[in-house]
Amino acid sequence: LKLHPRPARVASPPSAQPPVHRVRRIVRGRSALSAMTTTMTSVAHPFDDAFSLMRTMQADIKQLKAELQAEKARRTAEVGDLQREVRTLRSKVEQALRDLTSANDRVTSALTSETSLRARSLEMLRKEVADAIQLSSEVHHLKMIQGTHFGKLASELKTERHERQAGQQALDALLTAEVQTRTDEVGMLGKQVFQFRKLWEDNLRADRENYRLLLKDVHAAGQLLAGNVKAAGITLGVGNLSASMGTTASSNLMGRGTGVEQTKQVRVGIGS
Repeated sequence: LKLHPRPARVASPPSAQPPVHRVRRIVRGRSALSAMTTTMTSVAHPFDDAFSLMRTMQADIKQLKAELQAEKARRTAEVGDLQREVRTLRSKVEQALRDLTSANDRVTSALTSETSLRARSLEMLRKEVADAIQLSSEVHHLKMIQGTHFGKLASELKTERHERQAGQQALDALLTAEVQTRTDEVGMLGKQVFQFRKLWEDNLRADRENYRLLLKDVHAAGQLLAGNVKAAGITLGVGNLSASMGTTASSNLMGRGTGVEQTKQVRVGIGS
């Protein structure tokens, strides 16, 4: 397959002829151009196949660029959604932890107040017992009354203490279970975000490599169309490009589909 470069048009120097002669020359040039166009339309141009291949490769490049941009936008939206979800879950866990801490503080404060109240009651009882001892005439009767009252208060205080401790333990267990559950969920979400990011990076790396190879093939095709076979061979990494193109590139270009597969087949034929 030999590619002959199209001869460059040489610009003619400005003419000093009168306008009538210029008009006649333009008319004669247009007549010759129309005759050449009629002749060229009747005979197939040798660069038609290369031009159609180049148009196909340009369409494929545009399609790959559009798909890459769409994939990038979708991955960015997914990562943003995951980050927002992680922030929402983290705020919920923190809010639940604050609520449980506040409830624990309220229970502790209530227990402390109740204990202080009971302590004051005991002090009052001790004072009353001391006064009763001083009154010898009523010591026995007051002792029985105060002993019964003190035992009742002590049992109530013990019962209240056990109930408060049981409630405190239940709250601690619920708080621990909730914190563990939220921690596991946050860890799972972190792993998922890491896996999604790794998958996105692998896909982006593969797309960039395919895009680089496609640009390389397009550049080599442009050099082949321009007749620079040696530069095209250097671009593709092939030593003797003209010897291998006669047997591989023509067979790969004829009878095959369009798109990215056709470009890969041409590259494999040239490399062989």
